[in-house]
Amino acid sequence: MLSSKQQAFELFNKSQNILIVLPANHTTDSLGSGLALAMLARELGKKTDLIAQEPVAEKLSFLPGLEMLKSEVAPLRDFIISIDTSEKKIKQLRYENKDSVLKIFLAGPDKLEQKDIRLDPGPFNYDALIVIDAPDLETLGQFYEKYTDLFFEKPILNIDHKSGNEYFGEVNLVEPTASSCAEIIADFLNSFFPNQIFAPIATCLLAGIIEETRSFQKTNTTPQTFNLASLLITQGAEKEKIVQFLYKTKPLKYLRLWGRLLSSLDVDREKNLAWVAIEPAEFEQLQPSFDDLAAISEEINDLVPQLNASILLWNDNSDWTEALVQSLKPELLQKLNLELGGSLKNHQVFFKITEQDLTLARANLASLINPLL
Repeated sequence: MLSSKQQAFELFNKSQNILIVLPANHTTDSLGSGLALAMLARELGKKTDLIAQEPVAEKLSFLPGLEMLKSEVAPLRDFIISIDTSEKKIKQLRYENKDSVLKIFLAGPDKLEQKDIRLDPGPFNYDALIVIDAPDLETLGQFYEKYTDLFFEKPILNIDHKSGNEYFGEVNLVEPTASSCAEIIADFLNSFFPNQIFAPIATCLLAGIIEETRSFQKTNTTPQTFNLASLLITQGAEKEKIVQFLYKTKPLKYLRLWGRLLSSLDVDREKNLAWVAIEPAEFEQLQPSFDDLAAISEEINDLVPQLNASILLWNDNSDWTEALVQSLKPELLQKLNLELGGSLKNHQVFFKITEQDLTLARANLASLINPLL
């Protein structure tokens, strides 16, 4: 039986028209991984679309290949109008598009009836889908909701490093021991396409690894991580540029967000929990990216010693509250993930709470967290 890596190669190699989809809230890891795969696919002569539903964070503006990103796709398939002409001949055909109505006129010696005409969906334009950094298809958000049929009719290569992945792909390149999706893809590309890894691809992958390991400081950093990072640098990855943009250069927007969240930081000293809430009006004004929120969540943990967890709550004028919990207690994160159906990644879990009011959402979440501490 072929290994999952070999199966991934077989599917990728035979597919000539590929759609790469990132989670609704993409990160440096998912974005860098997607860009690297898209650049490689195009280098190999494959038609490739890369979907990122959210704007790219300012700190990631240095990544090569951003011009390839799309928030929507061209029509996924044709719809075919079929007419049975075995007994009823068509002599003329014309159409008219007027007042938002397309009319098709058919002329012939015989009378056409409704039963003679059939409307069928044609095949999808893609050979395969690659889903990166998503534990389940629902994590893809509105894109999955809009094109659900596509995900059930075409083979999926599922690439992820989270232990909670649902293995929803025809091929599942899921490695929970890897630091990041970028590490998995770097290993995959060096195994099968080492001569096609040029500097922009290497830079995108190294950016994903550096962000997910917090510049190799997290416990998810392994000897394999260091080996692949070193190899990417020899292949042209711009490490200094990556570190400069990710850690040394803080955009003004990020500093404003950090200042706002710091001013509302509420530390429960009894439970060693740090709470931050962003009201809808503030969220609309600040327009934070998910990457920024995740980074600030980590910084709060560094700022306040001996925290059990930091919890960010926000509402973007939706009917629910979104939450990001950062903790070094895996049992806490796993429990929350199980209870609330979230997305677990490294030391963070992201989920939605069916409560619009942030105060009530905090109370509901505290009732789950407090007994676990």
